[in-house]
Amino acid sequence: MEDVVKTLKVRIKNEVLTTRKKERLRRITGRDTRIIEKYVRIIHHNRRKISIRTKKGKIRVHRGKLDELTLTTSRVKEEERRKTVPHDLKKMFPYCSHNEFQECRDIAVQLYEQGYRPRPTRPPIKRARRQLINGKRFILVHLPKEKNNTLTRWWVGIRDSLDTWKRKTPYHQKLWLPLEMSDFHQKELKKGRVKSLELRYKRSTREWWVYFQLKVLPPSSFYLTSQGDNSSSLPPAVLGIDLGINIPAAGVLLTPKKKLTKKEIKFWYTKQWNRINHRYKLKLSRLQRKAALNDQLGKKHQVYRFLGLLRRRYRNVKRAYIHQFISDVVQTIESYAQVYDLFVVVGYPKHVREGKEKEKSNRKFRRKLHQWNFSLVLSLLRRALILRGFESHRILTIEERGTSSHCARCGRKVSRPVRGLVHCSSCNYTFHSDLTRGMNIARKFLGYLFRPRCNTITDYLTGQKFSLTHFTVCRGLSHWLQPQ
Repeated sequence: MEDVVKTLKVRIKNEVLTTRKKERLRRITGRDTRIIEKYVRIIHHNRRKISIRTKKGKIRVHRGKLDELTLTTSRVKEEERRKTVPHDLKKMFPYCSHNEFQECRDIAVQLYEQGYRPRPTRPPIKRARRQLINGKRFILVHLPKEKNNTLTRWWVGIRDSLDTWKRKTPYHQKLWLPLEMSDFHQKELKKGRVKSLELRYKRSTREWWVYFQLKVLPPSSFYLTSQGDNSSSLPPAVLGIDLGINIPAAGVLLTPKKKLTKKEIKFWYTKQWNRINHRYKLKLSRLQRKAALNDQLGKKHQVYRFLGLLRRRYRNVKRAYIHQFISDVVQTIESYAQVYDLFVVVGYPKHVREGKEKEKSNRKFRRKLHQWNFSLVLSLLRRALILRGFESHRILTIEERGTSSHCARCGRKVSRPVRGLVHCSSCNYTFHSDLTRGMNIARKFLGYLFRPRCNTITDYLTGQKFSLTHFTVCRGLSHWLQPQ
C-alpha cells in the first residue's frame, strides 16, 4: 500500500502571541529565508559543478557537492576536514547550526528543481521555515480539558534556533505557539503521522500559520484485494478514461457483459465552468492589450497591478473547479468499485501537442491545448484514489497515441466527418470520439495483458512497473479485445 503526503494548514492564535514571540519568529524566519536565497544563488551559479543526471534522464542537484562549496567540517578525521570552502555560510550566519543549514539547503534544492531562478525583478521568497521530526525539532502537545488554561488546548513547541548563552555555553529554548485547532484538523491529524512543519507569515492579514506535512497511510477497503490475490467474489471490470479540453473527461466501463449500456458510459462536463473560463479569458486579453498599448505610448498606468490580481483570482477559481471535477470522478469510481473488481486506466495525452502545427490547427485551439494542465489532473486523481484505499497498480496511466484514429469495434482506421463523431466505413460503426478513445484506452490495457511483449506494465505518470500477475483477475474480459 502506497502512502501519501498531505498538507494541513492551521492558524496560530496571533492575538495570544506576545511581542517577544513575534519578534523571535520574525528573526528566525527572516534569517532562514536569507539563507535559502543565498543557497539558490550558489546553486544557480555553480549548476554545472553540482548537477547530476538520474537514470530517467532528469537533472538533479547533488547535495553532497553543494555542501563541499558551502559548509566546513570539524567532526571528521584530520585529513578529511574541510577548513575552507568557496562560499562559507557559517561566516555569514554564525548563529545557525549545521542541521539548520542542511534544512535550508533541502528547501533551496527543492525550489530550484521546481523552476525557481534568482532574478533582480523576481520577488523574494516567502518567509518560511521547515523543521523535520527526525531531528526532534518540534513537538505537538494536546492538553486535556481539566488542565486547559484560558488560551488554547493545542500547542506546538519549536526549537528556537537562535543561540541563547548561559554560563558560556549555547543552548536552545522551546518556543511554544498556540494553535487554533478545529474538529476537522483533529480528524486529519489522526489519519497519519506528522512528518514536518513549515511556518509562514501572511502579509495581507499579518498572521502566522503552520503547515503540517502528514504522512497518511490509506485505509484498507472492502473492495480491494492484496497483491497477487485473485480470490475476489466481484466480477472484474476496466474503466477507461479519456481526458479532453472542451469535455473534461469521458469514461467507458468494460464489464464481463458483451454490450455497453448507459450505466457503463459517463461524461464529466460542466457548462458553468466553460462560461466562467471564457469570461476570465476575455478580461485577461483586454487588459493585456491595454497594457501593451500604454507601454508603446510611454504612459504610467496601474494595469499590471489589476492584471496580476485578475490572474490570481482566475487561478484560484480554476483550481476550485479542478478539485470539484476530481471529486465527481472519484465518486463515480467508488460507486463502480462497490459492484466490480475495478481497474482504472487513464490515457496520457502528452503526444497531442507534438503534431499540432500551425497549418493543421487554428490559434485558439493551440492556446487551449498549451494551457491544458492534464498532468495536474492525473496526479490529483491518482492521489485522491490512493487516499480512499485504492492500490497503486489499480490506477494506471498509459499512452493514448492512436486511440482516436481507430474503430472501437473492428480496430481499423476511421474517418471523422463531424467533430465529435467517429465513423468506420468497413463495419459502418458510428460513435462519439471521446467515448471511442475511452474504450480504446481500456482495450489497449487489455492488449498488454493478453498479448504481452514483456512481463511488466509501466505507469507513464510515475514510471512504476507492475508485474502482470497483479492483473490476472481480468481474464474474464478477453472478449473485449480487438481482432488482429
